[in-house]
Amino acid sequence: MSAARVEDGAAVEARVRGAFAAQGLVRLLGAELLAVAPGRVAIGLPFRSEFGQQDGFFHGGILATLGDDAAGFAALSLMPPDHRVLTVEFKINFLAPGLGERAIARGEVVRSGRTLTVARAEVAVVQRGSERPVALLLATMMSLPSAAPP
Repeated sequence: MSAARVEDGAAVEARVRGAFAAQGLVRLLGAELLAVAPGRVAIGLPFRSEFGQQDGFFHGGILATLGDDAAGFAALSLMPPDHRVLTVEFKINFLAPGLGERAIARGEVVRSGRTLTVARAEVAVVQRGSERPVALLLATMMSLPSAAPP
């Protein structure tokens, strides 16, 4: 059993929140970490016109970023405490236009390995109190020791 699996929930949450806070892109976007549990993460982002494409929907790049981060931080939550996470690849399917006041990405680990982790994320938008899925992402994440060069 790896060190991450015996790490308590509070320690996992603190580690993931620390990594999230250290990421410049989520700070720039104003995204917030809504929930953290071992193998699961939720990230929220209010809509701003700067995040829209020409028709006023969330731009696909913003939705992909949220999905990538949700899957990645979910993967990180199961990695050893002295490791960091990097995306190896992801595929995203857009299901519907991202029209809403807020986007929420929920990531979860499908399979956690020693080096590679497969995770998925569902991205939804909230409009007038109703939530609707708009994208599904499947990703492979790599666990790297913190001392290893990027």
